[in-house]
Amino acid sequence: MITDIISLIFILPGAFMVFSAAVGTVRFKSTLARVHAITKPQTTGLLLMITGTMIRLVGAPDFSVYERGDIGMMVLLVIFALMTNPVTAQRLGRVARMEGLYGPEEDLTVNERPATYHPGRVNPTSDATKTQKAGKSGKDV
Repeated sequence: MITDIISLIFILPGAFMVFSAAVGTVRFKSTLARVHAITKPQTTGLLLMITGTMIRLVGAPDFSVYERGDIGMMVLLVIFALMTNPVTAQRLGRVARMEGLYGPEEDLTVNERPATYHPGRVNPTSDATKTQKAGKSGKDV
């Protein structure tokens, strides 16, 4: 009985996060917002739901050696999802950026306050950066 309650504490928020990922995919307009909606809550929701299912399986009165394989498969599923979802999001975001798949122009926002200069990074307003960009443009080839 107590394991059922604990498993529900994990499964219900996980189901809500997976549902919110599905709603976000339909509702958001830009590609990058959809990628965010697919990967972040989907991964967290899957993690919570698998955790709740594992607690429910272990707490069952008829849990035996044969169900241990099910737990192992769930652990492998979580590891696989944690390894592939961030990579997939990064690749989709990069392709969307390279192809210009941001959505309509009027939905984009402008960064009015870019990051300040940091000594470890290249200053985008310095003369050296401008000459490097001019050299890379192919004018001297």
